[in-house]
Formats: sequence, structure tokens, C-alpha cells
Amino acid sequence: MQLTFFNPFCALLIVLVLSSVCQSTAAQEPQISALAQQMSDSLSRAKVKNVAIFAFVGPDEPEALGQSLADDFREDLAKSAKDFQVVARPQLLTILGKTAALSASVNDADTASWFLRDSGVDSFVIGSLSRENGGLQIALKAFHVRGAREISSFEASIVLTDDLKALIGLSRGREFAMWPRGGTNGYSSPVCLSCPQLQYHGRAIPGLYQNLVVLEITVDEEGRTRHIRVKKALLNGMTEDAIATVKTWRFKPSLGPDGKPAAVRMIVQVTLKSY
Repeated sequence: MQLTFFNPFCALLIVLVLSSVCQSTAAQEPQISALAQQMSDSLSRAKVKNVAIFAFVGPDEPEALGQSLADDFREDLAKSAKDFQVVARPQLLTILGKTAALSASVNDADTASWFLRDSGVDSFVIGSLSRENGGLQIALKAFHVRGAREISSFEASIVLTDDLKALIGLSRGREFAMWPRGGTNGYSSPVCLSCPQLQYHGRAIPGLYQNLVVLEITVDEEGRTRHIRVKKALLNGMTEDAIATVKTWRFKPSLGPDGKPAAVRMIVQVTLKSY
């Protein structure tokens, strides 16, 4: 039989260590939890059935920091929710995978609404991060999916701990990373040979000339558009029209460091004009 003796010094050390861990965690958790409670109350008043949480954007998007904080917020919101459901991240990623989303980081209401338009989700939360006085400012907004109508907005400041600092600048894996970006590292930029302007057939929208659909595409070795992913969407069928138009574009392909045609990725902006 082995006897275990109580050591007061060890007990004190354990208490100090646990206290230190709790204090460092508490430095940011109360603010996230408070935001979640405020958002939960506003969503309940809006009588939503479910809500999707997009990864927060900034300060160095795309990055792991926004995803980590969004995951914490999603967990706290799920605990606070009483009469609505919080969409799990795997479910949101499945939805985005079907809608040509470029990433899970969205800070544009029209774009988020477009991604969720046929999903059965009726509300969403987007967030942005900015640095201030050694900390982070979090700005959250909730919207109805239909029409991207705003429900509420809240802000809070959190301490930028060493753990959070380590996440800044870390990108999530992206499908397009396998292709080089045109105009960099010895790859020339594709040159447009036939890029007709988009004629929007829907109802006229005031200030439409200022609106853009932003896409990331690959241009293959023959100058054809491939692998279209949506970075910024517009409602009322405009994004679908933009995608259909870009599929018809033809380019002089990029040349790689070896002087041969190469497939590259690039960002394209489509201006919509009504008539």
C-alpha cells in the first residue's frame, strides 16, 4: 500500500497556476460572451429561426484570428440561444461549398445574403476586427437573409493576448493556393482579348454603376476562364449574370518563368450596367 502525503507547497503552486490560466482566459472571454448575449436577445426579438456566423474579417484578412474569434462567439451564442438555432460551422462550410464562395470570411451583407439565399437559413452575423491601443475592436452586425435587412449591431474591445497575436496573418487553406497568382513570381498577367461588358436584365437599381461583383478565377493555358469563386456578390440576380458573363471571357494566357503558357489565378471585377 502506497501512502500519499499532502504537500502544502504543491497545493499552493497548483492554485497559483490555475488562477493564472483562468485570468488570462478571462481577459477576453467576458467581452465575447457579453456580445453573444446581446446578439442572442436581439435575434430573439427579431424572431429568427436560425443564424449563421461567418468568420470575422481583419485586420489581415484572410487569417486564422477571425475564424478563431468567430468560433468562440458561435459557441457562446449557442449557449445563450433559447428560441433559435445556431448553424454549426461544418454546415456553413457545406453551404458555402455549394455557392462558389471564396472563403468563410465575409464582411459584406449582400454577399453573405447571396451565399445563404437557398440554404434555409434566415439570418446571419458578420464581423470585422480592427486594432486599437494594443487590443482589438470587434464590430458585429446581424441581418435577415432576405433582402440583407439589418437586425442589430454591437461593438466591444478585447485584449490582444499572445495567443491571439500568434494567429494574426495565419491563413486558412484555400483551394486557389495551388495556382500561382498572375503578375507575380515570374508569371505574367493574363491579357483580356474578349471581355464583353455585362448587360444587366433585371430591374434598374439607383447607383447601379457603382456596384461590382468581385470574382477570383483561374485562367488556363488556353486563356479560358475556369474555377470561378465569388468574393463579393450582389443580389437580384446580378451575381449570376456576372458569373455567366465571365465564363465567356477569353484571355491571352499567362506565361510562366519558363516562357510557356501557364494557368494562373486572378481577381476580376465586373461592373453592372442596367438598361
